Amino acid sequence: MSDAALRGFLTDPRVEAYVLTTPDGDEGVLELDFRVDGECEISLFGVARPLIETGAGRWLMNHAIEIAWSRPIERLWLHTCTLDHPNALAFYQRSGFRTFKREVEIYDDPRVLGLTRKDAAPGVPIL
Repeated sequence: MSDAALRGFLTDPRVEAYVLTTPDGDEGVLELDFRVDGECEISLFGVARPLIETGAGRWLMNHAIEIAWSRPIERLWLHTCTLDHPNALAFYQRSGFRTFKREVEIYDDPRVLGLTRKDAAPGVPIL
């Protein structure tokens, strides 16, 4: 995404971004996209590794659900993928989400392209 497109997305009043801050700094992020009438997409969600399995993710997801359903929406949804945390899908299902569709997407590894560090996603092999 170009800088201009990203700026347009982040400054759109129908997109809300939240940061989970701890004494150690910013350690979680939540982005809610209300740009489609009647819908909210959780377009970005996550907590830093030290907060995994501490309840912080649950707190943040409950906050997301509360904010989203306080608006006039009929659908709350998100995407996940195999590059997310291995427990992400089960976490989303425990949060009330259900699998709607599965797809296979193929794209170039950003580590190979030099877009991210080579040691990122250590559980995913570089082929």
